[in-house]
Amino acid sequence: MKNERVTENIVRNLLRERGYYNDENIIVEEQSSTNPKIHKLLKTASKIGYGIGRPEFIISFKNNTDDLIIVECKADTSKHESKDRKQYKDYAVDGVLLYSSYLKNSFNVTAIAVSGQSEMEIKISTFLWLKQHYIYKDIQDKIFLKYVEIQNIIEDESKPFAEEELIKRAVEYNKFLHNYSIPEIERCTLISAVLTALQHKPFLNSYKDYESNTQLIEALLRACSSVLEQNGLDLEKIEIIISEYSKFKNNKDFNSNTILNKKTKKDEINTILRDFILSINQDILPNIHESQFDVLGKFYTQFIRYAGSDKKTGLVLTPSHITDFFCDVADLSVDDIVFDPCCGTAGFLVSAMNHMLKKAGNNTDKHKIIKSSQLIGIEKRSDMFSHACSNMMMRGDGKSHILHGSCFDEKNKSIIKAQKPTKGFLNPPYYDGNSDEQLEFIENTLECLNKDGICVAICQMSTVVSENKYVTQVKERLLAKHSLEAVFSMPKDLFHPLGVNTCILVFKAHAPHPQNKKTFFGYFKDDGFIKQKNSGRVDKNNKWKVIKESWLEHYTNKESVAGLSIVKNIKAKNEWCVEAYLETNYKDLTNEDFVNSIKSYLSFEFLSNKLKIINDSSFNQDKKYDLYHNQWGSFCYDKQHNGIFEITRGKRHIQENRIEGEVLYFSASEYDNGCTDKISNPLFIEKNSIIYSTFGDADYIDGVFTTSDEVSIFKHPQLNKFTGLFIATIIKQNKYKYSFGRKAFKNKFIQDKIQLPTTDKGLPDWDFMENYIKSLPYSSSL
Repeated sequence: MKNERVTENIVRNLLRERGYYNDENIIVEEQSSTNPKIHKLLKTASKIGYGIGRPEFIISFKNNTDDLIIVECKADTSKHESKDRKQYKDYAVDGVLLYSSYLKNSFNVTAIAVSGQSEMEIKISTFLWLKQHYIYKDIQDKIFLKYVEIQNIIEDESKPFAEEELIKRAVEYNKFLHNYSIPEIERCTLISAVLTALQHKPFLNSYKDYESNTQLIEALLRACSSVLEQNGLDLEKIEIIISEYSKFKNNKDFNSNTILNKKTKKDEINTILRDFILSINQDILPNIHESQFDVLGKFYTQFIRYAGSDKKTGLVLTPSHITDFFCDVADLSVDDIVFDPCCGTAGFLVSAMNHMLKKAGNNTDKHKIIKSSQLIGIEKRSDMFSHACSNMMMRGDGKSHILHGSCFDEKNKSIIKAQKPTKGFLNPPYYDGNSDEQLEFIENTLECLNKDGICVAICQMSTVVSENKYVTQVKERLLAKHSLEAVFSMPKDLFHPLGVNTCILVFKAHAPHPQNKKTFFGYFKDDGFIKQKNSGRVDKNNKWKVIKESWLEHYTNKESVAGLSIVKNIKAKNEWCVEAYLETNYKDLTNEDFVNSIKSYLSFEFLSNKLKIINDSSFNQDKKYDLYHNQWGSFCYDKQHNGIFEITRGKRHIQENRIEGEVLYFSASEYDNGCTDKISNPLFIEKNSIIYSTFGDADYIDGVFTTSDEVSIFKHPQLNKFTGLFIATIIKQNKYKYSFGRKAFKNKFIQDKIQLPTTDKGLPDWDFMENYIKSLPYSSSL
């Protein structure tokens, strides 16, 4: 008959081998502890449901009182672990985890289950339950660890989840669901439901026990409902959210017995929902403090950011460093009341809450007020409403004022106004890029704010540059009632992988814009973030903090800084963006800029078979020219406005109507100098001119060509390869002013000026420009 004493002796030998008995810092006790804290915690921890709990071994440490190791033994390896880990009296793993659940309130508990009668058959399982954390983590099997090894694991597991790790997990889980053809929009709802349900301890302990997927889904929905009730959400909100979550019930991908694995192209037993929950339970939950689910919220945000990158979801999540930036721009105080009229997944409200909590310090009473009364949102879409509620709930805000409906509804507006919001944050919906609608969201938000409240909104660039009469009308209304404090042009790939150019507008509510007021415009196009595969845009080189401080300093002090910011008087009919007003600093030009233009031109000629050999010598090797020896003067582009060039615009020639030939066809492409085709039926012909695309790219084209209507053609009798390359290089310095949101059509670039070397009479010095290019490397190949 197997004897548990034999197993205990094996453990004593293992403890001896691992140095536990030889270290005076380590206290090894059996069945009970002389430590009053341990004794008190185990007083009601009996495996039979009442009385004192008695682990076989209790190991504590004199110089590290936060750590504790407990060992539970069973003689028979068949009694090592039950299926549900709830048979505390009969199984080693079950019993040691029960003791851990009592002890983890005060200790980092390493729980070790040992079963077997010999070293050959011994089974060892080890778990770590960090102090006051939500759930334990399986850390390894088979080996009885030394204390130093356990210390290393505790140190590693105690580190907070880095943003990169959360992104990594989010990507992995999305790929897992993608492999089983779960659509992106359903993944977003799935993660919201699962993370909510896992906050319900009974579900957490039982989800593996359900025999069918239908039973698991029903249990998940019941758990969600219980958690929502516990967090104080009213019945109407709960019904909306559960209705959204209930869509799983009719989804065969979750209900069916088998499911196709896209990778193996084979049907498998369908355990994807169970496996998904298990992964989160094992990888995410053990890192969460028992009363603080902020890690869940951060992970949730990263997950839906990845899943929501698909246009079908309609999700456009503002990056977290920008939602935090809003708080700084608005100078958010601990007493502000923040309103988001189209809150989506509540990103702005989360940032505002964190910002105010930090300012409140250790004042826990103020923390409660901030969470329960100072965060207001409205969301029209029921799925987004569910995301917002669960996101805020995971941040400890179960009673936030998030309404389901339209922010234009007068009833909802009355409710919002009654809360007296002082700050408004929003990313208005981009309905087919309708700029007037985006401005109307801002206008509506300003109406709801207290006098002198600050509204900060991120919109498409077209919102501030459009000449549409309806946009101008909304802008007129805005300036008549409110003040435009600032507009920041943001990085072009801020919402990567979605291609949308954006700007941030800052208004002061109910303070009409004075005619002589100057608005701050910032060229905030470089936030230090870079794109990384599977991670999106990340602050890899830790530049954002310094950049943000610089932006805020210039904005706060209304400073004009060359190439970065300017203050201007504006009206409704003007463009509200820095690109329209910044002056290019041509003093930054170097020989290398012109050499690169020559190289680009020669590369195009070579690939077009117009050139056989390229060498790096200059056309004129005997003479060098100082770029800034001559005086430079400012010139407009268009001859009709006292400028240099005769300007015409190309004509659209759709691809299906183009016939293959030898005439080069140029468009606004950034590749191959914009050459996208060779055709025999051009709508018009030009030659020896500079082409200027709507994205601000300029190239000299030698010989015959034609273009699309996305290209303007600059003509002048003095243009040749040399002067053309010189001026094209100059024009390209204005490229920063143009993007998909603000294209370089004539009505925009007509305001631009370029600087060129001049003669004594103040005219462009064509001879100098030609000779300068001829003096540069590679020019002999021209």
